[in-house]
Amino acid sequence: MKADLILARGVIRTLGRAGLQPHSHLAIAGGRVMAAGGSEVVGLKGPRTRMIDLGGAAVLPGFNDAHAHVVYYGLTRFGADLGGARSVADIAARLRVHGRALKKGEWQHGMGYRGDELAELRAPHRTELDLATGGRPAYIDERGGHSRVANTAALEAAGLMAPGADPPGGRIVRDRNGLPNGLLLESAMRLVADVEPPPRIDRREQGILAAQGLFLSRGVTSVGAAVNRGFADDLRAYQRLAEGAQLKMRVNGFLSWELLEAASGLGVRAAFGGPILRGGPIKVFVDGGAERVAMRSGGGVWRTAPDELRELVATATSAGLQVAAHAIGDGAIEAMCDAVEAAGGVALRHRVEHCTICPPDLQARLGRLRMVAVMQPLAARFGRVASALFFPARDRTHLAPHAPLLKAGVALAFSSDLPVTTDPNPWPGIRAATEDQVNGITLLQALRAYTYGGAFASFEEGFKGTLDPGMVADLQVYERDPLSEPSTTWDRLRPMAVLLGGARVYGSL
Repeated sequence: MKADLILARGVIRTLGRAGLQPHSHLAIAGGRVMAAGGSEVVGLKGPRTRMIDLGGAAVLPGFNDAHAHVVYYGLTRFGADLGGARSVADIAARLRVHGRALKKGEWQHGMGYRGDELAELRAPHRTELDLATGGRPAYIDERGGHSRVANTAALEAAGLMAPGADPPGGRIVRDRNGLPNGLLLESAMRLVADVEPPPRIDRREQGILAAQGLFLSRGVTSVGAAVNRGFADDLRAYQRLAEGAQLKMRVNGFLSWELLEAASGLGVRAAFGGPILRGGPIKVFVDGGAERVAMRSGGGVWRTAPDELRELVATATSAGLQVAAHAIGDGAIEAMCDAVEAAGGVALRHRVEHCTICPPDLQARLGRLRMVAVMQPLAARFGRVASALFFPARDRTHLAPHAPLLKAGVALAFSSDLPVTTDPNPWPGIRAATEDQVNGITLLQALRAYTYGGAFASFEEGFKGTLDPGMVADLQVYERDPLSEPSTTWDRLRPMAVLLGGARVYGSL
């Protein structure tokens, strides 16, 4: 058998058996790697083989972003961009401009502001949104994804302007007169979204394509597509794009916990699907974000109480389904470990998404239970600064413990959590993980967490994640070797070309 494509005279790092040791040649046939080595690889050349002289260009496996909100990010592209807003007046001005292009009756959205970046150091009030949006239902999301501000029309549509109780795991913030001020925390965010007409499937497809273009431009060839709520149509949108040959990245589509019964009833199991689109883990929120994380020392928000989580994980495990649990605080991580242990779910690689405050006893438990820590390495950089605001001093030493988790035998997968991180470029995260003075890891470990780690988390480590022979030829090409450049330049790195299964999907060669 001869190669379809040979990449020659490059700096090719497979990140597999050879680690960071570079090869100069890579042969590809049938979408998979045939061989990686030196000039002897040219012996696989046949009459129809395409030869590309890399001229010293560098090749790495395609990145795997194991946790990103693909559809949500894509839909926010149709809303008002509030990123970088510096005041409530700035937010209102952007909403006014954006609203001029909306159709009558269409809800308005905005996304990307941060309350601590506003001059007022608070979220807007619903009446301040009313001045910009009028009688059109509207809401805006804070960049972290754990709070939302709704205007009066949206609150009225949800029946929230009358007295009522907070939903489990959430809070409707109220003024002194008892009326909502518009701020909805954690699970309360859904109360307005649930009465909004769902986005059309073609709009979702357009959003996915917008997100896909961004991912590919950053060398990402595989994505764990996390969800915030149970849109069953998300998978249909991906499937339609795949059938039309428009899906150019591999997608592991999460299923919200509301779909657990339906998925298990249909016979969906862990690793369900094909090489391009898979039905992934059941996603559940255990705790909240920022100051609302569930800590063993007390406080925080339980979006899913420990007894409910135990029941959910038991049901999923008995059905052969993996669970991906949003768990930031050590209390939430402990609850997930308890649930997995009670369910006997060792073989399913149950996942802890974020895994931010994880002390040694929980690191050991995650290792024994063969769980996966799906983390955002940039959280370590942010956390070293912000932890004094959110976490007691005794908890901060266990913040983003990448190295201790690996030492405990925990599989580690890196991700962006897009749009919480506004750019999914993995290189800033790789830099943060390797330069962390507390729990830093080696460059090889960081690169593998962003390639092989994501593949392992979705049961695909025998298919992708390295460029060893037999693995799918998902790769990225850089004009210069990133590993020979100072780490201070990594934030600006962009691949010149990206291949999926040996076929170019971005850039040029």
